[in-house]
Amino acid sequence: MSSNARIPWKHHVLWGVGLGAAVVLSIQVLTWLGLGLSHWTWISTYALVVVFSFLGARSLGEHLGARPGFLRTVLLIAVMILVSRVIYQTYMYLYINFVDPTWIDTVAEVWSAQLAEGGVPEEKIGQSIATFRRQWETGYIFTLGIVSYGIAQFILGLVTAVVGVVQPWKGRNRGS
Repeated sequence: MSSNARIPWKHHVLWGVGLGAAVVLSIQVLTWLGLGLSHWTWISTYALVVVFSFLGARSLGEHLGARPGFLRTVLLIAVMILVSRVIYQTYMYLYINFVDPTWIDTVAEVWSAQLAEGGVPEEKIGQSIATFRRQWETGYIFTLGIVSYGIAQFILGLVTAVVGVVQPWKGRNRGS
């Protein structure tokens, strides 16, 4: 099997570790700035997915010596997003269980007040807070949390890599 035919697992995992570390760092910086679960959290996470997907796909192309094909890109993005989600979810599990066990209560309190100020009915606030609390239970963090956010990130990352690097509409010197 030639080196071009081999799946560069190490490459994919390293890009996933890099993305996971970047997301954790950005979330921590936003938390220190008091913007923990603000819209900046989601903006920074998705911006990092775009950047890492583009750069990871370019790096894969360099590794292969040609633009990567679609299936190789799918595999790269899938591994990268999965590894990064596991890193982020593990970080959050450790953070809310050992570093700051009052985090969920603090966020729920602040969020409840914001919703009440916005005129949201009490019943709807209670439902929203209950859903928020369930999302940080251990079982959810390591199952649906990875899947639900991972799917959106995978789609965004794949579109970024295909449009920015794979470009199947152009002539090919393929590496798949």
